[in-house]
Amino acid sequence: MLKTFVTAFLALLAAAPAQDVRELSTPVAHVNLVGVSATTINNQVANGYRLVDIEYRGPNLLGTLLFDAVFVENTGSYATGWWWYFGLTSAQVASNLTTNQARLIDLEPYEDTSGNLRFACVMVDNTGSNAKAWWWYFNTTTSSITTNLTNNSARLVDLDTYEIGTTTYYSAVMIANTGSDSRGWWWYLNLTPAQIGSALNTNNARLYDLERRANGNWDCIMIRDPNPVAWYWWYDMTSSDISYLIGNYGVRPIDIESYTVSGARRYAMVTINNSNALTTNIGAAMRARTDGQVGLWFQRMNGGNLANLNGDAQFEPASTMKTLHHVHAMRRVRLNAVALTTLINVFTNYSAPGSSCPIDTGATSQSLQSVLRLMMENSDNARTQAVTAYFGQGNINNTAAALGMAGTSLNHRLGCGADAIANPNRITLRDLNTLHEQVVNGYLGTFRDTFYDLMLDSVSDLSVAAVINAEGAALGLSSTTIASFRNFTQMAHKGGNYILSNGGPTFYHRAEFGWLSLPFISNDVITPREYGFGAFVNDASNDTNARNAIYTDAIPEMLRPTIRQALQSWTNSLAGVVSIGAGCGSPTPYTQTVSGLPRLGTSVSYIGNNGFASSLAVFGIGFSTTSWSGNPLPASLAPYGGAPGCMAYNDVVSNEARVANSSGSATFQVSIPNNTSFIGVQYLTQLYTLGAQFRTSNSQRTIVGL
Repeated sequence: MLKTFVTAFLALLAAAPAQDVRELSTPVAHVNLVGVSATTINNQVANGYRLVDIEYRGPNLLGTLLFDAVFVENTGSYATGWWWYFGLTSAQVASNLTTNQARLIDLEPYEDTSGNLRFACVMVDNTGSNAKAWWWYFNTTTSSITTNLTNNSARLVDLDTYEIGTTTYYSAVMIANTGSDSRGWWWYLNLTPAQIGSALNTNNARLYDLERRANGNWDCIMIRDPNPVAWYWWYDMTSSDISYLIGNYGVRPIDIESYTVSGARRYAMVTINNSNALTTNIGAAMRARTDGQVGLWFQRMNGGNLANLNGDAQFEPASTMKTLHHVHAMRRVRLNAVALTTLINVFTNYSAPGSSCPIDTGATSQSLQSVLRLMMENSDNARTQAVTAYFGQGNINNTAAALGMAGTSLNHRLGCGADAIANPNRITLRDLNTLHEQVVNGYLGTFRDTFYDLMLDSVSDLSVAAVINAEGAALGLSSTTIASFRNFTQMAHKGGNYILSNGGPTFYHRAEFGWLSLPFISNDVITPREYGFGAFVNDASNDTNARNAIYTDAIPEMLRPTIRQALQSWTNSLAGVVSIGAGCGSPTPYTQTVSGLPRLGTSVSYIGNNGFASSLAVFGIGFSTTSWSGNPLPASLAPYGGAPGCMAYNDVVSNEARVANSSGSATFQVSIPNNTSFIGVQYLTQLYTLGAQFRTSNSQRTIVGL
């Protein structure tokens, strides 16, 4: 019985009709090319794409025929056998249909330079699961089309109007409106855009095919989807409008029409959603909030993308660009070309009181580490310019190129509005994710933790803690468990904004991008998963709306489903360790690593690495990262004899000391009692190595599990 069922089920799958490409909304790579030659189209085809819409434009001044073309990658649910042709007679079209066992999905009649009727067309395989009953007509009238629709019990999938001499003709492609292809549908001739909009509302339908008439009105086909999808249409666009709207709405075109208005080239476009549900929902919320260009990104490091709207669009990042300055400087530290303690020149003055544009007066010297912290945590533009001047703008751009940040260019002094207008900086969300992914993958070596420690890194930022609290409560987790989850969540981020005006309207640019580590539990062990996330709004007319689009509509809601998923993995029987902050010292920082998992009845080793050789090492255990004897944490230890950049990250309630070996390594053991009352207990550890100036390690937060 089971074998019979499986065989029948597989046969049913094999017989399932292929879905029309103009109804598919599964995200897929797509391309649109306007005003291009057949050679350009074939080059795109050679890259694995297939045509879904072709529009004949006519010859250019050199006699080369030009087309407008829409492609999808010929893969997955979009994959099919297909062919395209141009310059064919009707007999040649029919012959190719027979030879290829194909059917037309787009037929484009036109009059060639000799006055002959010719066709450009796209056809697809019409065998097996792809087979449909279908018909095509040309040199026909609307009354004949109506008759054939009735006789064939069919619906239109393509409609064109054209002129041969002074006579207007129609061409039509139709399929049987039965079975899985049955749809509510309508077709109209010679409507204004307002009339099309009214018909769409009345029919609760979407546009499927659009054709402009010589008088400026439109013929169209509209259908009602069994499962409605997001879609949009626009007209009277420029070519730059096409790419902007596709990116801003996360859609792909199914029909592009080219025409001229007073000698200027214009376009109309029908699109269908090409984004996953998370991107679609957040993108819609952002667009409803702001009139600016919007973008969002969320991706697991070295894993799949979870949300992407305008991820490859170049935008003005304002101070978010400083993440590039930061990674360049830390890379030079990692390569021993400079130390965090190196003093660099800083000009502290600005062009006017209250201005954000630094000028080269008011010189002072500060350690690189202090400069980087002020740049990343306070968004100090003078310190940013100090980094640019010290390392060189060209070298910073070279780092972007080396990281694979193909859409990034540092072009002007940050904080200077006139420069930002004249020569804006450029970056993409994909590039920012690439930067953080390279850091995660070892680009900065042992200075990775320092890189993130010098940034804004509180989990209370960007509403992340609020989302954790809300989702944890909704799942019924205890407040103790939710607090533990927050403690093991890590984040670092950089935002930026510009207010720019060039004698006209004021435009607002905002951006935010960061790194997030969420403590998933697998087999009772905390197994962090790392992510890159961010959003931007450019060219908005209202700054409050731009800000809310990012910090209310985008980032917390984008992270919410994954935070919920991580919280769902939590139990009381977990065990794990997470690093906090970064060690100090040059050229290699003092670090604390952990060997073993903190399970009941076991011992865990805490190891200080790269300390002073054959010198005293102190191991401190505490329970707070916010205060030590009433003093706020983290705290600089420089006033107490610590080396530059050394920080206390946790209090010390108990300590142990021993002499490090000749390589500066010292190991301390913590024995976990074999008592279930210790499950869920958390403690913090930090090491101190004593020399001429003492150095500190990063802190480690430990939670005890089974």
